Amino acid sequence: MLSDLRMAVRIAELVKDSGGRAFFVGGYVRDLFMNHESKDIDIEVHGIEFETLQSILGTLGKVQAVGASFEILNLRHYRLDISLPGEINGGAKAAALRRDFTMNALMQDVLTGEVLDFFGGLEDIDNRIITMVSPRSFLLDPLRVFRAARFSAVLGFEIDDETAKSASCVDVASLASERVMNELALSLLKSQEPAKFFNALNQMHQAEHWFRELKKVPDILNSAAKVRDMAHEKLYFMMSALCHELDDYSCEKFLTRLTRETDLRNYVLSNKRLLTEMNRADSELAYMRIFDEAFNPEDLLLLYTLINNSRSGSECEKYLALYQTRMSEPFLTGRDLISQGFKPGVELGRALRYAHDLRLMGLSRDEQLIRTLKLSWLT
Repeated sequence: MLSDLRMAVRIAELVKDSGGRAFFVGGYVRDLFMNHESKDIDIEVHGIEFETLQSILGTLGKVQAVGASFEILNLRHYRLDISLPGEINGGAKAAALRRDFTMNALMQDVLTGEVLDFFGGLEDIDNRIITMVSPRSFLLDPLRVFRAARFSAVLGFEIDDETAKSASCVDVASLASERVMNELALSLLKSQEPAKFFNALNQMHQAEHWFRELKKVPDILNSAAKVRDMAHEKLYFMMSALCHELDDYSCEKFLTRLTRETDLRNYVLSNKRLLTEMNRADSELAYMRIFDEAFNPEDLLLLYTLINNSRSGSECEKYLALYQTRMSEPFLTGRDLISQGFKPGVELGRALRYAHDLRLMGLSRDEQLIRTLKLSWLT
């Protein structure tokens, strides 16, 4: 099978034979000039009709239409998104004018390598500046406000003053929460300094609607980014770091506005409660119960250590290791109790919860069975 780039060249050759021209566009060209790896390749084809493009691609493999209006085509097994510029008069420059930022408006001829830079994108990359292509095109999609904030966080670029001024006039309230959450998630997962996402929103005066509970960005957020690869649930962990200073009511309100993902909300709210309990824990059994309730005890300890600047971290690590050891040892099951005369139902559930507490205390499976059978409800 051809590589993605070799297939792109083959497509461009057939497009040329049909009187058209194919360009690499968008983030792929930007990343190329920033020496960043880009897994997905966007190609924009000029000078031919949509049906002709479909026919060309059909000779190369299984064609799939994607996107809300199915105007983007790709080939099965290739990471190529191929499209036309749409109902655009004025050629390549008019097509580039629709892009959000100058660095994303760069175009490169697939066959010749010629770069079309109509709006100073290369200079902005060199200067590490995020600049809108035009105020009019910027207003086409309110999500561009959050994309600017995300690029600022992920690339470490500053937002141009005029761009920030235009962004402040955009009504972002109508955006779907999923789109806003996606930009936040990308910032939390890909940036070494995710606090810049919120700094950029504040610069654009656009933090109030979606992030009003965050009166300030937690000091630990950038530190959390440095250890997020150690977390089992990276996004959930970063959201916990983001929300840990909010009170419970504000946290739940904030999360409900942004996401419908129940597991994420429960993870963050559970961590908030358990972090408070860890600060109060005064016994081995208390720590065992805390780790047992956690969505992921390793993530909880990582967050606790981060918040407390490693204070008491070694002691908690000892308890976590003990908890993990106890969870790996044989334990009493419902089948064991049923074999001793228990019937499925409420009493069996009570007995299993009691046996689990004994397990947390470090009692062996046999000891769990002996003590559980001595309970008064069996007589």
